Amino acid sequence: MPYRFKIDESVEKGFRRIAREQLDVALQELAAPEVQPKGVHECRKALKRLRGLVRLTAPALGKDKARKRLNALSEIAQLLAGHRDQAVMLDTLAKLTAEREPDGALTLAPLNAHFAKSLGDAQQPLDPGSAAKVRLMLLREAKKFSRAGIRKRGFAALEGGLAKSYRHARKSLKIAYSEPTDETFHTLRKSVQWHWRQMSLLARAWPDEFAVRVAVARELSQILGDDHDLALLIAETVKADDISSEQKEAIVDLCLHKQQALRAAAEFRAELLFAEMPRAFMKRMEAYWKFGSAMRALEIVHRARPDEPQAVHLAALDAPVAHADVKPAVAKPRLTAKTATAAPSQRRA
Repeated sequence: MPYRFKIDESVEKGFRRIAREQLDVALQELAAPEVQPKGVHECRKALKRLRGLVRLTAPALGKDKARKRLNALSEIAQLLAGHRDQAVMLDTLAKLTAEREPDGALTLAPLNAHFAKSLGDAQQPLDPGSAAKVRLMLLREAKKFSRAGIRKRGFAALEGGLAKSYRHARKSLKIAYSEPTDETFHTLRKSVQWHWRQMSLLARAWPDEFAVRVAVARELSQILGDDHDLALLIAETVKADDISSEQKEAIVDLCLHKQQALRAAAEFRAELLFAEMPRAFMKRMEAYWKFGSAMRALEIVHRARPDEPQAVHLAALDAPVAHADVKPAVAKPRLTAKTATAAPSQRRA
């Protein structure tokens, strides 16, 4: 199912459902007798989505419980990181070589030769022992997630984690462009990924509106991901003992030039995505959730009685619909006023 909360289900129920779905994806990708690099990649993506879910709900889940779940998921991801990083470096080198034909291909030839010797098995299946260990850890996490409880209801269960992630993203953006290093841009990338996944989780409140933010955040994440992949390539080049100093310098210069272009492309996208002040952003997200819940309630009533005009009391909007079987308050429309109709007030206009 889509990676998002249903606006007419409780946050706790949605949390458990989404966690179960992502853990199922991760386990399925590791179920094959031979787990290929693509399966490792898909498993790691499922783990990232799961961590995004935990971060969004952390205050309502409980900080200690959230920290334990995040640490456990990070440990699982680390067991797969080495195998994935090798495949990423080969892919990055192939793309960079194709972009820089013919001069770039000549510059990168020593690095291609280095990888042919040192990373020749990067496209090989994951070690069966590692795969079995990860599957066991995932099954343990599945039991813990199935018992997880959310202390708050509605948007209140989500606002703390969302606000923290948004503030972290704005701070990371400022630091990355004032202190540009591989580490600061990697931190910005992770912040963007958190925001991307959290917008996906909230998308049912207003699908069209959230789709724009999801698309921009995803594109930005991919740009910053390419930047990070080049950082891995540079690090591997620097430590290679079968490449001369002159060759290393030429390779690193080529990678740095590409990084500069990527960071320039990322800057205005990031500024646009995180332009809003945190308080204003959170008020807008709360309003989307509140009125998205009200619209959903109207849809439920309309399906039940499609031929009757429906109205929902404004007071009902203060409490988001938690379950599909909770029916909103419905008022029959009054056809005539008891007294002469007064001129509309400025407030109603």
